[in-house]
Amino acid sequence: MSLRPDINIEIDQLSVTGHVVFAGRDGQVKVQTGGDVAQHTNQTVTVGGVETTPQEFDMMLQCIRNVEDTIQKENLATESREEAMHDLHTVEAQLSSSKKPNPRILMRAAKSLLRFSPALTAAALTLFDQPLVGAILASVGEAAINFQEAISGQRAAKKI
Repeated sequence: MSLRPDINIEIDQLSVTGHVVFAGRDGQVKVQTGGDVAQHTNQTVTVGGVETTPQEFDMMLQCIRNVEDTIQKENLATESREEAMHDLHTVEAQLSSSKKPNPRILMRAAKSLLRFSPALTAAALTLFDQPLVGAILASVGEAAINFQEAISGQRAAKKI
């Protein structure tokens, strides 16, 4: 560290509190800063082979929980409820993995969710309308993109 070009000081130790040891002697350093100091940390997670924020991932998981709640509330036969839960868990496993999902497994389970009841269909459509789910589907290929577009078309038709 050089205070002036003609004076060189070697610092042996420097602490966060401003205590400094140089040339075997103790000293105190006072530093004043002005202005705002901000630290921005961007956290990302990879799900379905897509990099996203923890908040978007949490939103997707919340939609999955909503579908699960709908399955539990619906008046489905026990066997149908078990099938729907199995399909939902398959969708969740495919979407929440760090790797890209298998499009055949994901689409088969997703299509299966749409057959149980109108309320479950609506909940599943809401899940597949999530931006993160759309990005994951877009990353796995044309068949998944076509599925996403068909889902969006069904959702728009239900709103009319």
